[in-house]
Amino acid sequence: MRMCVGQGKRWLAAWRRGRSFPLAALLSLLVAGAAYAEQPAADRLERVVILTRHGVRGAMSTPEELGGYTRLGWPSFSAPPAILTAHGATLLTMMGGWYRARYQAAGLLEAGDCAVYLWANHTQRTVATAKALAQGLAPGCELAVNQSPREPDPLFDAPLTPFAPPDNARLLAAISARVGGNLAAWDARQRPQLDRFEALLLQCARTPCSAEERGRVRHRLGDTPIAMRLDEHGALQLSSPALAVGGLAESLIMAYADGLDFPGWRGMDSRTIGPALAVHGTAIDLRTRTPEVGRQSSSYLAMRLLATLQRGAGVPVLADPIGDGQKIVVLAGHDGTLTMLAGLLGLNWHLPVYGAGEAAPGGAILFELWRRGARGRPFVRVLYAAQSLDQMRYLTPLTLTRPPATERIAIAGCPDRERGCPLDAFTRHVLRQIAPPAPRTDARPAFN
Repeated sequence: MRMCVGQGKRWLAAWRRGRSFPLAALLSLLVAGAAYAEQPAADRLERVVILTRHGVRGAMSTPEELGGYTRLGWPSFSAPPAILTAHGATLLTMMGGWYRARYQAAGLLEAGDCAVYLWANHTQRTVATAKALAQGLAPGCELAVNQSPREPDPLFDAPLTPFAPPDNARLLAAISARVGGNLAAWDARQRPQLDRFEALLLQCARTPCSAEERGRVRHRLGDTPIAMRLDEHGALQLSSPALAVGGLAESLIMAYADGLDFPGWRGMDSRTIGPALAVHGTAIDLRTRTPEVGRQSSSYLAMRLLATLQRGAGVPVLADPIGDGQKIVVLAGHDGTLTMLAGLLGLNWHLPVYGAGEAAPGGAILFELWRRGARGRPFVRVLYAAQSLDQMRYLTPLTLTRPPATERIAIAGCPDRERGCPLDAFTRHVLRQIAPPAPRTDARPAFN
């Protein structure tokens, strides 16, 4: 075991210097350090990492800009663009209260427990999200919201890893492979979903909207050019009508969740909005959940998160843990923070009303470290939790008997969601996902 710890320290030093380390050596290290004995005693929760999206914010675009795609006026937010709303802060505090109730019931937290660490990205809405969440999760505690001295924060924005350096050509190849090299054909397959979304925006009498109805607005989604290429500066260009719904869909979600009125609009309820968001989930999947996107953007986050779970678990820690050993670590980021990491690790969920794999405002991936018995084998359970659209709109109280929507997530190689995934197996999975794939040997594909 001393040898394993020494190897772990040498790996960590190499990681900090930005040098690569052979994956096979890492895996052998894990196998050598994974001598655990199964215990029949009850499972015990030891640590949780809550990777959350920020809460409900003001729309990024003005009502006039959004109204160019609709026949009726767009509601105005009380908060400026991109700023967490007061309604959104209340929802986060309610969510934090549910986390506290959940983890007190699981025996992780005690009354008055302040063992919570907060880390947020460099935006107002993420910092405010961490603060509002803490009011419910750790009431009465004076908790600082930690941030990186570097901006952008490599935990959320910068691809800082020796395993997956930025490579836009590789990104293009990976996304192209998912659409069979033909983005136009992929977009055409999304047309029924896009028609449903457009019918809600244009308030059409039937789906699809008629040419006359589409002609009543200044901007049409169908006019978005289809492009999948690298520009003259090497930047990835990816656009299509289905991919263009992102900002509109997010603004619609935020407005409904914030309790805003839509004067004159028909069908503005969760039963109608939910199916209309399906195209948004599909677009998110292609743009952010393609594994190579996550490999280049989220490998550093994955290793830091893994190290946080490994700390104190009796295994070699392979990177710098986040926090100082607190029972709960909260990381407040953005929707892409969750979806790109999920794409990297193959984490899938589909909550009612939302699109598949969609990161709802204030929703979170929960990484729970459990142990079977006092000295048993550590294992990881992963869940996704988010308030429903109506829970957010109507400020529905959350309790253990009336929780937010939750779904336990299967991990590759560990299909039993109830029992979770042994920590050593979860570690091997993370390392395999961030390791660079073999160099491409095929000819450069033709992109549309």
